[in-house]
Amino acid sequence: MDDLIDFLKSLIMTTVQIDTKYRQSIPDIITKMKTCLGSSDDEQKKKKRRNKKAKLGKDGLYPAEEEHIRQWWTANKPELQGDEVSVTPQQIRSRLDLLRTRETQLQMIIILEILALEPLRAAEEDGDSQLPGLPGETRSPGLMPPPSKKRNRHNLPLLVDVHADRLCIWHSTASDELRVLEDSQGGAPADDGQAGKKATSEPLQDFCVDIIMPLYVFCLCSACRPCC
Repeated sequence: MDDLIDFLKSLIMTTVQIDTKYRQSIPDIITKMKTCLGSSDDEQKKKKRRNKKAKLGKDGLYPAEEEHIRQWWTANKPELQGDEVSVTPQQIRSRLDLLRTRETQLQMIIILEILALEPLRAAEEDGDSQLPGLPGETRSPGLMPPPSKKRNRHNLPLLVDVHADRLCIWHSTASDELRVLEDSQGGAPADDGQAGKKATSEPLQDFCVDIIMPLYVFCLCSACRPCC
């Protein structure tokens, strides 16, 4: 449980890191893709071997994330129409805003997972969920050091509230082009070949009802379980 919670905490991004990633890092990668050829396969393999540890950098990117961003942009960049010679900055901004919204939603899910698991870890430390030992087994208190409680680097309840506020602001100020992109990615083909329909025309409301509320209820149940 400790390893799982610590791993999830290592995935937490601050709002500053998210803003840096989507205002500077990813736009710079897309700009370089327009002006220069991609690196060779040998260079990419060297980079992957050199950056073995998946640690978030100051630019808001993981060591191998740039290649995934290149693949994402190649698959999702808009097609040129008519006399267009290049993708407009507004088109780039719309797709980045949609990707930023998805990653912010993912951050909220990770935070709520952590908040749901931490009470379970506290119950394990108190011995409520420990399995019984073998017959005749004795444990010497001196051989087992007390578990060290790590201080949270982030105020998770506050951070998830900030993410929710930002999602609401982005949704209320979204452009018509962004709404069209959200609608186009919201539906999926049904089994009978017909286009699937979204539950509502409000993707943020769907995210709240389908994901956030069930996770929130699970967090409350986890917090109350040690006391029951």
